[in-house]
Amino acid sequence: MLRIINLIVIVGLLTFSCESQTSEKNGNDAANQYFQLMPEKFIEQFPGQLSENSGLIQYNNLLWTFNDSGGKNSIYGCDKSGEIKIEVELDNAENRDWEDIAQDDEFIYVGDFGNNNGVRKDLSVYKIDKSTITDESLQTIDAQIIRFAFSDQQQFTFSSRTTRFDCESIANLNNRLYVFTKNWKDETTTVYHLPKQPGEYIIEPVDSFQVNGLITGADFSPDFSTLALVGYHDYKPLVWLFKRVSEEKLFGNKNVFIAMDSLVGAQTEGIYFLGKDTLLISCESTFNYPAQVFMVDLKTLK
Repeated sequence: MLRIINLIVIVGLLTFSCESQTSEKNGNDAANQYFQLMPEKFIEQFPGQLSENSGLIQYNNLLWTFNDSGGKNSIYGCDKSGEIKIEVELDNAENRDWEDIAQDDEFIYVGDFGNNNGVRKDLSVYKIDKSTITDESLQTIDAQIIRFAFSDQQQFTFSSRTTRFDCESIANLNNRLYVFTKNWKDETTTVYHLPKQPGEYIIEPVDSFQVNGLITGADFSPDFSTLALVGYHDYKPLVWLFKRVSEEKLFGNKNVFIAMDSLVGAQTEGIYFLGKDTLLISCESTFNYPAQVFMVDLKTLK
């Protein structure tokens, strides 16, 4: 995962409100509603062991994350202070470029599909049976493997930070997984559906959306009516909310754009619905910010 080396010094205090503004006024024609806000801190700082955390879920009263490219082949369960309580090592896995995490009632899914240079032919998702995770602080288990390739990627030539086929986001909806691309070329995202059964698949694009940014994480609300995407543009974090979604229309019938310009230099990586009205957003360590978790109260978006 490309680290943001941001040497911007913020010399003025900018005050942002949660007032809704027109998308035309803010240059974002795709949004039905636009908000600018400063999220609250939820976890002040992860330990140095998770400085490059990427992806976020909550399971068994712990927040689960991992480090991205080159990190250990482990996922970590942390309490709400950020302290690591459980490390689960995947014995049959390699962390080429782990990027996001999702779950359903029985399994956890870890996406090893980061592809900054557009050359990877070993994209995969590790499927972890929740029943095999115990309360031991350090444990080792095996995962099932779902392998895939994009049907519309025909070229695998080196194209650093210009590829359309980087991927950092995965989410669960009903009987399928959905992966969302991080398109360096035109800042759209394309969504593909992926079976949950282990195997090898060629996956087809389902839809795309002009997000005007680089998408790094995804999650559906507990009732599966809202899709949330997190990412950044020009080193400024952003969130998209797509409401009233369905398998036929993943980008919904109403779109909300949340800018977090006051966090310029924070590299947002994971997003998770902590209940229907609360989003948790994780960030890895950058020049301006430690690795931490922010919280967005969606009820303030009035």
